[in-house]
Amino acid sequence: MAGIIEPVGLGEARPVDVSNLEAELSALWRTAAEDPTAESAVTRACTLTLLIYVESDEAAYEVTNLVAEVTRQNPCRAIIMTLEPHAASSGLEAWVSAHCHLPVAGEKQVCSEQITIRARGEAGRGLPSVVLPLTVSGLPIFLWWRAAGFSPPVYFDDILRVTQHVIVDSARFSPGTTHLQDLAAWLHKVAGKIQLTDLNWNRITPWRQLIAQGFDSPERRPYLDRLTRVRIEYEQDSARLVTQRAQGLLLSAWLASRLGWHLLRCERKDASQPRTFYFKSANGTVVVERSFRRVDNPCGVCFTIELIAEGASAARFSFSRGPDGKVVKTLAEVPGLAPIGRSVRLEVLDEAEILNEELKLGVRDRLYEEALSMVARMISS
Repeated sequence: MAGIIEPVGLGEARPVDVSNLEAELSALWRTAAEDPTAESAVTRACTLTLLIYVESDEAAYEVTNLVAEVTRQNPCRAIIMTLEPHAASSGLEAWVSAHCHLPVAGEKQVCSEQITIRARGEAGRGLPSVVLPLTVSGLPIFLWWRAAGFSPPVYFDDILRVTQHVIVDSARFSPGTTHLQDLAAWLHKVAGKIQLTDLNWNRITPWRQLIAQGFDSPERRPYLDRLTRVRIEYEQDSARLVTQRAQGLLLSAWLASRLGWHLLRCERKDASQPRTFYFKSANGTVVVERSFRRVDNPCGVCFTIELIAEGASAARFSFSRGPDGKVVKTLAEVPGLAPIGRSVRLEVLDEAEILNEELKLGVRDRLYEEALSMVARMISS
């Protein structure tokens, strides 16, 4: 397990009595403190409680490895919850372990706790009574909902009532569903009480920055108000098609919400193709088209965006990511000016890196909230 210092004896998860988890954690740290083979002292660190919901044991294993990386920058008490509501038998099981890191040679090891709880059948209803006493008093509580959709059961309301920040990832949402629409409805219900973060929104931050920069100059800025067409292209055979579809919706909604477009309608020419959206801007109709593109070597990260202002003074702004997934080529073609193109290297963060950034910030993102609200209207149109 990455980041675990084996002599401390904390890395291997061990089964414990669910009814006495705090005592088990104390025993874990006592064992570490008394270990004569440990090469350095152990410091128990915690800046927040990170509750994590997953849907399978395999996902819990993946998350354990991610938590090992997260605790390098955000020491916390991590509580992984695996729910199996349709299991034949009912019961609760738990394990405790820790993730330890040595910041600088000769210094104390910094360790964070991890509790893994598996709830089967009806026992899931008792999960809040087990989890809530384990949250660290006086510290922020984050809930990372790492699942195919955000649909907490009713008994999760008790956990949500004490949660300040919910983190989801629309890249994981099941295709052909209304999960983003449902998420927007939930956010409206808890507005001002719980902050919401979508890791997939973070992934398109570089794209939003590049698009905004494309209209920085006084010569190009007026074309934002004259846009008539937006084209977004995905890889047809990409394993990340679900990720890109959600990103395309969020980017479209971001443009619409920032530029004050009003949704008119949507159309679908072919059941195998994404829908086309029609918006009303101050200067006319804006058509947002999404389409697939077949490539020879799918990499899951190719992505092209075009913003076009048609008419007597036509202009085109394009942003295209190449097969390596790390470089975007931009091109601005404006009447009366020489075309301006450049290649920009993207900072591509992995899941743990994105999560770490969100845990550090922990602030309300009103731009995302407005974009999500627009996505909900687009999906329901």
